Amino acid sequence: KEVTVSGNWKVSQDSILTITGLERGKSVYKQDLKFAASGLMRQPGVVQCSLKRGYFSTIDINVTKAEPALLVNSGNLNAISREGMILPMDSKLPVLPLVSGRRFAAVRCYDHMKDPDIAYALETYDALMVRSPNLSSRLSEINFGDDDALKLYFSPAGTEVLLDRSDIQNGIQRLAAIADSGLVSDTAVFDLRFGPVMVESAIGGSAL
Repeated sequence: KEVTVSGNWKVSQDSILTITGLERGKSVYKQDLKFAASGLMRQPGVVQCSLKRGYFSTIDINVTKAEPALLVNSGNLNAISREGMILPMDSKLPVLPLVSGRRFAAVRCYDHMKDPDIAYALETYDALMVRSPNLSSRLSEINFGDDDALKLYFSPAGTEVLLDRSDIQNGIQRLAAIADSGLVSDTAVFDLRFGPVMVESAIGGSAL
């Protein structure tokens, strides 16, 4: 007859009970879990929830809210989650890479942006986080140019990396291997669109 709450949504148990219509002290078999789940999924930013009847007359609730992954300008500057949900800007947001190079259709906060370029940008960012957390922490911009290239810019030196959007995973693998090797200290631009061939442009000073 107890309700336990987990997940990344920082909300009080009393608020959860109000939203879901669940009642303390009521038999778990007399609680309407479908109605409760529907109430949770209607909350702004909630992308997933699960409700399970647990042991000892408990109801276990897990709620996942969308978290910002990138910044995108769709009329206004907003964050966007890995699920493609537009999120409002907040002073507590971490520093996030900006998706640039084209105009995206206006989308209201908490609606989903259904744009293939956003999917490419999210795939790129996720692949970079998995392969090289250090590089992903310095990614400042993902740019879609006029050609089919995907351009990544890294701080602090503004190093530019060109990837083929049809082969993002392999491009990220090559980029991370190059960074790990220490061969990028004097390079401003890396063009990794041509398979194992790397085209580079040198400058003075430190890049990646």
